Amino acid sequence: MKKMSKKKKVTLVVLSIVAILTLLAVTTGILAFNYIFGGLEVKKITKNTSELGITQEVENKQQETKITNIALFGVDTRSDDEFVGRSDSIMVLSIDQNTSTLKLTSILRDSQVVIDGYGEDKITHAYAYGGPELAIKTINQNFKLDIQDYVTINFAGLEDIIDILGGVEINITEEEKEHMNSSFRVQPQLTQSGLVKLTGSQAVAYSRIRYIDSDSMRANRQRNVLEAMFKEVKQMNPLRYPTLLKSVMTLTETSLDYNEILSYAPMMAGQINLEQTYIPNEQDNPVGGGDPWVWQFDVNASADRLHKFIYGE
Repeated sequence: MKKMSKKKKVTLVVLSIVAILTLLAVTTGILAFNYIFGGLEVKKITKNTSELGITQEVENKQQETKITNIALFGVDTRSDDEFVGRSDSIMVLSIDQNTSTLKLTSILRDSQVVIDGYGEDKITHAYAYGGPELAIKTINQNFKLDIQDYVTINFAGLEDIIDILGGVEINITEEEKEHMNSSFRVQPQLTQSGLVKLTGSQAVAYSRIRYIDSDSMRANRQRNVLEAMFKEVKQMNPLRYPTLLKSVMTLTETSLDYNEILSYAPMMAGQINLEQTYIPNEQDNPVGGGDPWVWQFDVNASADRLHKFIYGE
């Protein structure tokens, strides 16, 4: 079977950005609030749940569980201030503040789903067709979710963010080192394996490795980058926080307002449990092929599995 993932960019880095902006906002204090958040692009979307593809049954479930689901999108544009085009990265972030648990579901960009008004198509196209609202509606309708907010990250300056952190420490194997040097041609070239301090470009290359083993291993690498970014944030000099957060803000568009973002900060500052899965996986009977190439799979089975993952049902 062909490897499951067709995404081109780092996925868990989106979660890293969300976590960083909440953690740093509290640490820097209220006086710096306006300066730091000045570059954040807040774009409100409809609050009409039916227009977002949310059924009453699903809405009732959300109110019972108090778990919040947020759509995370990564767009690969050539301009730092654009948030348009196909979403190369698509995820659902499920937040349970009662248990300090984050559950992250990656949806493979070539997954074939029904897009309202466009029929069956790759889920990555929903964002290009109708922006975050249609992309959210597509996820809700196909997987029976209750998403009402989103965060979109522009990958154009992602490497710069990691470099502002001073790089990230990752334990890499000799095979990973050789692959990064030969296939990604990272600069500077890596000279050793083991625990290595990676630059922004090297960390992004590391997170994209999938041909030497599997997509599940790539997911592990992405999680390694996430955890390394958290570690660097918590160890860095607080005087550098405003510069980092200001840079992060310019790469982010969201429907969340400032108060909503800050409400997650206490949780982000503590010990977080992170769980992850992806759609489709082997349990969903995926079949890849066609022109254009897509993943066809049992969407209803994916929805049932996703609900068990998020709500424990």
